[in-house]
Amino acid sequence: MIRKLELIDVDKLTYEEAFSELVALVEALESDEHPLDETMNMYERGQALSQRCATLLDLAELKVQQLSGEKLIDLEVD
Repeated sequence: MIRKLELIDVDKLTYEEAFSELVALVEALESDEHPLDETMNMYERGQALSQRCATLLDLAELKVQQLSGEKLIDLEVD
């Protein structure tokens, strides 16, 4: 279970950190019974983590596309 004191701002997490925490949240929700308010907090955190992962993947994809485009342009110029 993830303790509240250990929570770091989602925007400061790396992809690996966010994904790992998301997996831990899903496992906790699947295996334990929690009060409704705690479950809702966990769900909300999970949504934020999921969005963080998606954003970081989108940024990585954009960077790969930019790098590929630059290499293609360089090859065409030579």
